[in-house]
Amino acid sequence: MAFTGSSSSPSEWIAARVKQARNAAEENQRAGKDGVALSTELTAALDEVVITVANQHLRHSGITSGVAVMATGGYGRGEWAPYSDLDLVFLCAESPDANVATFASAVLHDLWDARLDAGHATRSIADTHELAESDLTVATAMLDARFLTGDQGLAKDFIAGFVARAGAQGQGNLVERLRQEQTSRHSKFGDTIFLLEPDLKSGPGGIRDLCIGRWAAHARFGTADFRQLHDLGELTLRQCQALQSAREWFLNVRIAVQLAARRKQDQLRFDIQERVAPIWFKGPKTPSGAPAVKPGVSAAVEGLMRQYQLHARAVSRETERLMQRAALDPNHEPTIIPVSLRSMKGRVDPNFVIRDGRIEVMDPKAFVERPSEMIRVFSVGIELGLDVGLRTTDLISELCAERPLAVQTDPNSGAAFLEILTDTRDKKNPSRLEQMQDLGLLTALMPEWAPVTGRVQHDTYHVYTVDRHSLYAVALLKTLARREMIDEYPRATQEMAFIERHIPLYVATLLHDIAKPVGNNHSLRGVPIASAIARRLGLSDDDVALVELLVREHLTLGHVSQRRDLSDPSTIEKTAELAGDEETLRQLFLLTFVDLYCVGPGNLTSWKDELLRELFERSFSFMRHGAGVWSEQMQERVRDRKSKAKSKLSEHMPEQEVDSLFAGLPERYFIENSVFRITQQPRLLRARKGACAVDFVHHPRRQYSEMVLVADDVPGLLATVTGVLFANRIDILDAAIYSREAVNEGEVAEALDVFRIRRAFHGAVTDDARLESIRRDLLATLEGRRSVKELVASRPATSSILEGPRPKVPPTEVKVHNNITPNHTVIDVFTEDRPGVLYTIADILYTQRLDIQRSKVGVEADRVADIFYVRDSATRGQLTDPVRIAQLIDTLKAALHRP
Repeated sequence: MAFTGSSSSPSEWIAARVKQARNAAEENQRAGKDGVALSTELTAALDEVVITVANQHLRHSGITSGVAVMATGGYGRGEWAPYSDLDLVFLCAESPDANVATFASAVLHDLWDARLDAGHATRSIADTHELAESDLTVATAMLDARFLTGDQGLAKDFIAGFVARAGAQGQGNLVERLRQEQTSRHSKFGDTIFLLEPDLKSGPGGIRDLCIGRWAAHARFGTADFRQLHDLGELTLRQCQALQSAREWFLNVRIAVQLAARRKQDQLRFDIQERVAPIWFKGPKTPSGAPAVKPGVSAAVEGLMRQYQLHARAVSRETERLMQRAALDPNHEPTIIPVSLRSMKGRVDPNFVIRDGRIEVMDPKAFVERPSEMIRVFSVGIELGLDVGLRTTDLISELCAERPLAVQTDPNSGAAFLEILTDTRDKKNPSRLEQMQDLGLLTALMPEWAPVTGRVQHDTYHVYTVDRHSLYAVALLKTLARREMIDEYPRATQEMAFIERHIPLYVATLLHDIAKPVGNNHSLRGVPIASAIARRLGLSDDDVALVELLVREHLTLGHVSQRRDLSDPSTIEKTAELAGDEETLRQLFLLTFVDLYCVGPGNLTSWKDELLRELFERSFSFMRHGAGVWSEQMQERVRDRKSKAKSKLSEHMPEQEVDSLFAGLPERYFIENSVFRITQQPRLLRARKGACAVDFVHHPRRQYSEMVLVADDVPGLLATVTGVLFANRIDILDAAIYSREAVNEGEVAEALDVFRIRRAFHGAVTDDARLESIRRDLLATLEGRRSVKELVASRPATSSILEGPRPKVPPTEVKVHNNITPNHTVIDVFTEDRPGVLYTIADILYTQRLDIQRSKVGVEADRVADIFYVRDSATRGQLTDPVRIAQLIDTLKAALHRP
């Protein structure tokens, strides 16, 4: 078979035409053509191919009537993307015979030979109707069906009849089936729109959800066109425009993603984001000679993902409303009950009623004349435990869009909002605040809130958008106040009960990241913004000052607890001085707790929680009792733990030997370790026979193990240990390094080091074979039988989640401090998280003649914060030579640089 004007085979001709269409789409997209137009052009080009192929085979088959070739799915909707599936139905008036099957097969083989992913079905009209009753996929596919070629009259009659049957299936029948499919699908694709690498087609708020609303509308109202639904009064103009805009955006980005991947691809992966984002977002210009891609791409990606969030929200919100309308019975007589509130002492509310179990406004004028009522309706909902009705939420969203300043200028709005913000009875999911955010109420009340809406940070640490993270944090405060987490987090629950000034805590929690879109130092930049909002809401000067402090310092306790030595009195003193009083310290602790918890699932590990709690408790004690009393308490803790541990150890060894063991250990060892650990760990000192002794204690619930190591205290020990653990694929969470000085003649200084470790992404290290491998390698390297560098080099390269597509992280940052503690230099290293980072750093510190006294390791998914307390090997004091400090910084940056 030859095509007119072409001597090529059918598959070659098809492939050439499709390639031409793809090239044209890529060129037109970069020229600025919108997604709907691009999809229309791609679909038209494919129509030409399919119709040409089908017509030739129709002529060859002799079929003249009774068969219609129909496009379904995205192709049927005119939304074909360059590498998407091509779905066809060969629709027959009667049961298809062998001739029809041969015809369909011939068409499909030509398409398959051209490497088009063509799906198909060959059915009679009767079978199609019957299948659609039980198979939702068939039902929705045929709602999208579009005639291509063949018997046009048959196709036209079928489409009209199918839509009529779908609409007559009983009110809500199709909608309920669509809801069930949506719920099932969402569970497979993350069940939230707040994902870092969303699926544009099947993810929540994506193209498929957009289709669900259109299918429900098509069956109920006879059209899926948003403009026609607006003309029918089923969509407001704003809703119509929001859905049209979302459809155009999703189609445009999906086309770009597939063109970039050169294959069927619907997941917006990190690497794809960076490739397609510059089509729409060019980013800031960089100076001549500077890298032109990374800064621009970062800004472009954040812009792209912010738009994704905004459009996905619009799809989720407006599709739900469309489905609710499609499920309504037009003949239904609503049940209306007056609203009577305890706060109104039994009087009937003049503005709201309960209509069919939901709160509705009686007269829209109430919102126009007193905009704060749009906020108060949610308080009514909280008190009655009822949702706000669809008609009222539609009205609120429209008024917020049309009159954005009205809510802000109503003098009653601030008090109404603070009531909801601090009302712990709100257990809804999503919360009332989240519902208000989705309607535009928060932005109407606080215009400064608009930039954080849908703000996505392009890293693997922050899972949620800035606005959603802040709203989740507020909801968590309320959960603590209701004592629902008393078993998991008793300290945070206890401190929440002692809070006296709730309003500034809730306001600061809501606004702590308000300056994230502004740039770096968002804590400091957020202070004037949060202060202005707090004053407009009606807070007193004292409460505004507290909000300012909380926003400014909301990262401090987290950083100090994870990056500083909590046994150092200066660390505790500075924390107490920062807070100033017990109430402020409590609020800082709680804000830090909810902030860390709500970054993403599992971010607040038991280890981070333990460190934060320890910092709070020590600072609180210091604040309440003063430096002298606190110091005495620490001394008493040392004496008490020594005494109790000695009593237990003396059951197994002479008291004199116990005294000798304890004498060489630093006081901070007894401050930082429990009596149980003190009775277990020193036994290794006594039991060691060779170069080292190793013991492991597992904490499965906390998802880590402790490795206790005893060895000669020699320079480079930490580099050796980290190298061995790296070679055995073990992550180090924290290293507590203690040196036991020689006490008796003939003794040498010994290291008693405690490492909190885990298998990468797998929790505690409980595999016996791996533990034995660690012991064997430690002994070999410390005895000098094997070089640690050789061991590290022998580590087999394997694929890792960290080596796959992921967002770029900021360049390596090294900070050297001599003002944190008087006896040590503190080195902060922030760099990309990858295997062997800690070993690389420890090895460099050793070669730079620095003794590591303490190491704290923090991991924020794609970036590490490795902190080292060091002393100069020669002077046993701080590293103060500016030349050596500069050389150290340069060496670390060079070694950790990753092109």
